[in-house]
Amino acid sequence: MEKSETARKDSYWGRKKGFHKFVLVASLFFLVVVGIFLSAHQAPYAPDQFFIVAFVVAIVIGEAKDFLRDWTPPILLILAYEYLRSLIPTLRIPTHFFPMIRFDQFFFGGRLPTQILQNLFFNPAHLQWYDYLSSILYSSFFVVPLVIAFLFWLTDRPAFERYVIGMVGLFYMGYLTYLFFPAAPPWLASQSGFIHPAIVHVSDIISAHFYSFIALPTVYRYFASNPVAAVPSLHAAYAVLTGLFLCRKDRRWFVPAFLYGAGVCIAVIYLGEHYFFDVVLGILYAVVVYEIVARWNWDAVKKKLRMARPRAW
Repeated sequence: MEKSETARKDSYWGRKKGFHKFVLVASLFFLVVVGIFLSAHQAPYAPDQFFIVAFVVAIVIGEAKDFLRDWTPPILLILAYEYLRSLIPTLRIPTHFFPMIRFDQFFFGGRLPTQILQNLFFNPAHLQWYDYLSSILYSSFFVVPLVIAFLFWLTDRPAFERYVIGMVGLFYMGYLTYLFFPAAPPWLASQSGFIHPAIVHVSDIISAHFYSFIALPTVYRYFASNPVAAVPSLHAAYAVLTGLFLCRKDRRWFVPAFLYGAGVCIAVIYLGEHYFFDVVLGILYAVVVYEIVARWNWDAVKKKLRMARPRAW
């Protein structure tokens, strides 16, 4: 007990006084509110936008130098991933349509989970609360992981390092899969005539009911979209990875992390964005990355990197 109490007092958060804690909480609240506002206007955080907003927060709390040092590499690596991912359609690699369909049909009696959920719950003439909730969960792809990463950065720098290494590693695992196995999502397979009865691309219908789009400056306008990046589902993967790291930090996060992860997995299937197969593979990727990052001796790795660094003349 005394040891844990001492560790708590020696932590980044434990060393802060009352006013500083208030500033930190207010700053985090600001990031969340901006994220919600942007999501409502169909423009959830892009990494470069988050970097700018979070940098302003870092200036306010007097951590600008540390922020630039800690956040610049992962943000640049994520943007590099997005650029590389956007090039995949130009390679003209054959797109896979049927393996995911057959997998889902095998486990769900010849029908697709997306068809089952849409037949039960979706009515384009009368959108329900769960339609909007599904869209919000889907659009939280960057908002939640980046805000959680910032929370770790504020309170536990070693946990932040492991989490962002996991984030970046997961992105590039996904990229390699997209490169060698470009796969169409359910809505695209349906539009291509490979799924009967047809699946609705619910996301497009719901987004028309949100506030008008805000076109904030972002480097993403120079990236092309990649509609054949369905396997694995990185939406599911990041929801699970985030939950695992939060539970590692404090087991009291288990219930909200589980509800969020389950909600994202169900939402991406319901919206027609992913198959059950994509979600299962995304969860598997997240668990593998988490086990590697959480168990690896990164202090030894960093020590070796410092030793290998060329010395100044």
